[in-house]
Amino acid sequence: MKMSTASGRNYLNLFLGIAFLGYGGYRIFTFINGAEYTTFRIIIAIGFIILGAFDLYKFFRNRPPQI
Repeated sequence: MKMSTASGRNYLNLFLGIAFLGYGGYRIFTFINGAEYTTFRIIIAIGFIILGAFDLYKFFRNRPPQI
């Protein structure tokens, strides 16, 4: 049995998930409200949202083992 002082969660995933969701959400929000973006920028914004959701999933999926 290995004792670890780390909590088992990677808080970088939490930070990146929130940041990517926020940035992608902001870009989609401004597009919906009338900003003119190219199709490539919209695809990149959707990609940021997906990546942010995946990072948050990774953060909340990794639960430390209960003793």
